[in-house]
Amino acid sequence: MSSTRLNQLPRDPTWITRRLAELESALAQLRAQQPDMSAAAALLAPQDVDSTKWPQTASTSYAAVARCYNIAWKRRVRVMVATTVTSGSTGNVRVTANGIQLGLPVPAGTALDVTAALPPSAPIGAQYLIAVEAVRTSGAGTVGAQVQLISAID
Repeated sequence: MSSTRLNQLPRDPTWITRRLAELESALAQLRAQQPDMSAAAALLAPQDVDSTKWPQTASTSYAAVARCYNIAWKRRVRVMVATTVTSGSTGNVRVTANGIQLGLPVPAGTALDVTAALPPSAPIGAQYLIAVEAVRTSGAGTVGAQVQLISAID
């Protein structure tokens, strides 16, 4: 059982108000030291399994087929992408962050799974752009991609 000495009791009615203000200030300072982690709870919505409906391009130079903005709250990111290519064509798919390629491109029709450090242009707490880019390298068809996972990694 604990007890309180008389010299530890509030001295006047405003003591509790001042103490609460001090605690709120200390809490605000702690929050300012860490980024808002609410983005960590965001989950990717279920994606269409019909690859003919996936974002796609027939471009012969890399073109974005999917984009999203994220908040950098860890230094690395993992991105998993399902890719597809129409019959008779070939191509590649890659992921970029703020225009900087993350990992290596993969041949269209194979899974892309890259874990990489974010570029210096995406410091902790900053907003950055992730893009999935595709290019057709031969044939007359299209290259498509569907993001399956985006996750911040320590």
